[in-house]
Parts: sequence; structure tokens; C-alpha cells
Amino acid sequence: MIRWKKSIPPHNFFSLSGEKVLIKGAKYSNIIDFKNRKIHRLNAHATRILELGNQGYKTSEIAGKLSSKIQKSDIMHILNELAGQNIIEFSSRHMPRLTKEYPSPKLNFLWIELTHRCNLRCIHCYAEAKNRTIKRSQDLPKENVQKIIDEAVELGCRRIQFTGGEPTLSKYFKEVIVYAKERGFEFIEIFTNGTTLNEPVISFLAKNGVNVAISIYSYRAETHDSITGVVGSFERTMNNLKLLLDYGVKTCCEVVAMKENEEDLAATIYLLSKLGLCERLPDPVRPIGKGRGMKNWPSNYGLKYIESRPFLIIEKESYVIKQRWNSCWFGKAAVTSSGDVLPCVFARSQVAGNVKQQGFAKIVQGDKMLEFWGLNKDKVYVCKDCEFRYVCEDCTPWSYGFTGNLYSKLPTCTYDPYTGEWGKATEAFVQKKENKPLRKESS
Repeated sequence: MIRWKKSIPPHNFFSLSGEKVLIKGAKYSNIIDFKNRKIHRLNAHATRILELGNQGYKTSEIAGKLSSKIQKSDIMHILNELAGQNIIEFSSRHMPRLTKEYPSPKLNFLWIELTHRCNLRCIHCYAEAKNRTIKRSQDLPKENVQKIIDEAVELGCRRIQFTGGEPTLSKYFKEVIVYAKERGFEFIEIFTNGTTLNEPVISFLAKNGVNVAISIYSYRAETHDSITGVVGSFERTMNNLKLLLDYGVKTCCEVVAMKENEEDLAATIYLLSKLGLCERLPDPVRPIGKGRGMKNWPSNYGLKYIESRPFLIIEKESYVIKQRWNSCWFGKAAVTSSGDVLPCVFARSQVAGNVKQQGFAKIVQGDKMLEFWGLNKDKVYVCKDCEFRYVCEDCTPWSYGFTGNLYSKLPTCTYDPYTGEWGKATEAFVQKKENKPLRKESS
């Protein structure tokens, strides 16, 4: 008969201690420790013991229930290890886990594309914006924009970005900015290429507390202009960027990495950092719009970007959201210049409705948008069997753009939950070309 250590009472219950949760995977499971921001990996035996403990079985009952599969001495060793690392705690009564409470769906961020027109011809444009010669009558009407703003405010949204095309080509872009401010939006931003700005416009932005996001592709004019397709665009953008700083407009710069500029990235980031304008590393070009086909993929920089090791967010609030909702586009909506409502500005094919046919609020609260928002990792091939699924980040438009499958695993992640191993970055896209999961999905 086995001797139970004093630290492991045979007739007591046990449960995860503190702010810890169990995420079960195909081969391994993870204990997520939110307080200490740590992850403990468990094998199948330890996972099964924890599951039975969570179900209300006593330590002695677990030993009897698993006796045909696990030696009692191994069970004792596992429990002792878990207790020693303060992963579990014992109690004289069963302490059931609290019922899961997920955040209610709510609109938190809104993009509005004022126009599809643009004065540049960027080789990677996700929106496939057209030349400015397109008729202004094809812009999203001002009345529609104001109505969308009204309904978004009623839904509790207080963050908005006006984009395009080039939003400043819209003849009413100043009017809708003022309107959004008057209606109570707390964060207002325009995403611009910067070439069409001038001192009166910048003064207006400063006066109204508008944030500005600008695309910069290189520290060298020839590289930047080759990407935008317009000679002189770099000079105009940089001149206006300096003017924005002079006026104290809160500005950030977005750098998209592609083969045409990857040799310039380090120097470009250095330049922007010195100006206080670079908040994060460049994202590689997405396989969306003109970026489809990956012809502009930065092969060298891209290898560093691909996940060949864990990049995880160990935060309780984020974990709770990801258990029920999409890890990125939950609570977001974009309205295109044609009136289509999308869950993300990059999700060009995922249309929940059109504001020219029904109200914006009705679309956002409708079944289609809730279906998009609810597309979490439990519904994605391979990811649903992964023990990291509630603590990792995702980009559903990226997956869809590359595979054509909304339920495909993110191609830049190399982790295989069926082997518990991370693959090589050079092999990241190979098994996704035919839109197939890495392994046969579990039933």
C-alpha cells in the first residue's frame, strides 16, 4: 500500500491555486499563472490528474481511478511536484471552479473609409485604392458617415479612425472629424499617406486633438517612391511629418516590410525612433489586396517575424476574451467607402452587411457580425488542439488572405500541437499552400 506524504492528504481534494488556469492541448497542456506571468507545461498524465481534481475527486480516488494507467507512485510524485511549485492547493472540501463569464459583445473601435480614391499607387495596397480620378460621387456620402457615427456612439464606441484610400481627398473629411468630436468620440485618428497635408490642415488637426498615422516605407526617397509609385512622395510626406511635429500633433508611423525595402528597415526604424515616431517593429506585407500572392514578401525579415518560438500574452483579461471571442477583431468594425461593414479593415471579403441597405447598429448587433467576432481559436484548424490557443495572438485576415480559408491556422505560426514542437521558419508556408491543416483535425 502506498504511503502518502503529509503534504498530500489521501482523503482531501485539490484544485489549482491562485490565479491559474489549465489549457488542454493535443499532446501537452499548459498551466497559465497570471499572477507570476508564467506557463507550466504538463504531460498527459499530469493533465488527467488535474482534470479529475477539478471534477471533485479526492487524491485517493484519483489513484484508484487511474491505477490501470498510472502507477500510484507516479501519481504521488506528480501531485508532490505540483504542490511544491504552488500550482495546486489541498482542501478538506471540493472547491469548484467559478462559472466562466465572458465579456458581452460591444463595439470598441471603428474604421470609416471616407473614399476609395488615392493620389498614390502603392504596390501593396490592401484596399486596392484607385487613382484620384475616380468620381467623388463614389465616396461614402457624408450623411451616411454622420449616421454611422451617431449609431456607433449609441453603441458605446469612443474610438474611431478615418481612412481610405486617402481620407483627406474627401471634401468633407474636416466636417466629419468635427462631428465625431462633438458626438463624444475620445480618440479620433486619420490614416494618411501624408502627401496631401498642408499647414492649414495640420493646424486644424492640432486644434481638434486629432491623432495622425502615416505610412513610411524607407529613409531613402528612391525606395519610398518606388513603393508608392509617385516620385516626390517621400519628400512631401517627410516635410509634412516635420510640420505635424512642430504643431504638436500626436503622430505615429507605420512601416510595412516588403522585399523592396527590407534592406532599409533598420535605418528607417532608427530614423523614426529618433523622431519619437516608431512605436513597434514593421509588419510584413499582408497577403491582402495587392499583397496577394506574396510577391512582395520580405524573405529575410520575414524569417525573423515568423513564430518559431512562443510569443505569448499572459494577461487574464485577454485570456477571458479569447476563450469566447476572436483574439483581434472582437469589438471592431470597419465601413468601406461602398458601405460594406467588415469585422476588420483588412477583412475585405468578410461582409456583415451594408449601411446603404440597413442600419449600422443593426449590422453590428446582427448574427453575421457576432459570428465573425466569435471566431475564436476553438474553431480554427490545428489551433483548437493547441495548449497556447488562449494566450497567443492572431490575424484572421492574414490567414484568409493566404489560404482562402477563414478557419485556417495563421501561416506564420510554426507550432505543431500534435508533436509539441516548433518548426523551422523556412517551412512556415509550405503546408498551407493547399489550404490543409498540419494534421488531421480531431473529432
